[in-house]
Amino acid sequence: MGNAAPRGPAVEERLTQPRRLVRQLSDLDSDRLRRLIRSGDLAPCFDAAEEDGRAVECPICFHFYPSLNRSKCCGKGICTECFLQLMPSKASKAVHCPFCKTAAYAVEYRGARTLSEKKLQREQNFYSEFLTGRTERL
Repeated sequence: MGNAAPRGPAVEERLTQPRRLVRQLSDLDSDRLRRLIRSGDLAPCFDAAEEDGRAVECPICFHFYPSLNRSKCCGKGICTECFLQLMPSKASKAVHCPFCKTAAYAVEYRGARTLSEKKLQREQNFYSEFLTGRTERL
C-alpha cells in the first residue's frame, strides 16, 4: 500500500549525480535530486552522446543526450545539468524560462520522444530558422 513503484527502468547510481556543472551549486540537495531522477520526474544526468539521429541536443550546452527534460511552459528540451545551473539559489529570485521568458520556470521529464515527436520538432525548428533567415531560401 504506500510504496509506489518507479515509473521507468532503474537508473544507475552514477546517473543521479551531475558531473559537468559549470558552476558549483552550494545548495544542491543531492538526496532530493537522486529521488527526482529515480522517480522519473527529472531526466538522469546522462553521459553526453554522439549525434546519431536518436540523440537530442540540449540547446544550452549543445551536448547530445538520449532524452531531455521539457519546459512546462513551452516544451523546449533542456538537460538536467543545465536546468540545475539555471535554478535559483536560496538567496536569489525565481528564474524565467530561458526560451520563452515565462516566470517560475519548471521542467518535467517525459522520457524519450517518439519518432513523430522528433519529426514535428525538426519541422518546427526548420520553420523557425526559415522565418529568421538562417536557412537558404529554396
